[in-house]
Amino acid sequence: MKYHLFSTPFGCGAILFESPPLLIQRIFLPYPSRNVLKGHIQETGPATAGHTPEVLSLCRDIQAYFDGAPVRSPWKHLDLRGLTPLQRVVLRTVATVPHGTTRTYGQIAAQIGRPRACRFVGTTLARNPFPVVIPCHRIVRADGSPGGFAGGTELKRRMLALEERSQRCAQWGVAPTHHGKTRFPPCKP
Repeated sequence: MKYHLFSTPFGCGAILFESPPLLIQRIFLPYPSRNVLKGHIQETGPATAGHTPEVLSLCRDIQAYFDGAPVRSPWKHLDLRGLTPLQRVVLRTVATVPHGTTRTYGQIAAQIGRPRACRFVGTTLARNPFPVVIPCHRIVRADGSPGGFAGGTELKRRMLALEERSQRCAQWGVAPTHHGKTRFPPCKP
């Protein structure tokens, strides 16, 4: 198993993967400390630092997300083997929720044809191994409150606010940042 760390304005994130062939096992949301993040990576099992061109490309896409840009789901590289068919349907459905919008757990349950499966949707998203690229942060409670999130509700709020700002800027024809030109400082120890 290998991992690659990357910096964002929200902290240090990581991608855990196998290669070859490239199979992304998990995407770690940003942590304020690189050492804390590395500890969480090692909890999944032995892993060494590394990268592939595809991993570096995905890192750039995730960094651009935290700079306000939408990100695509790299389905062919996501390792879905540990998920049930219904969990896969939930994740694929959530991946279609547009940048800058939200849906409720109930709306996702109805969309997958199981309107009473709100808790199942929530449980599946709580275990989403690919946050950001499968945007579980866009799924909220029926009353509009954030609901749970692996990175904490404050990070969920910040990510939703970032997307909202990005959408407003797009409507006004203003770029929120200089995509692709932002240099992120290295992750803090």
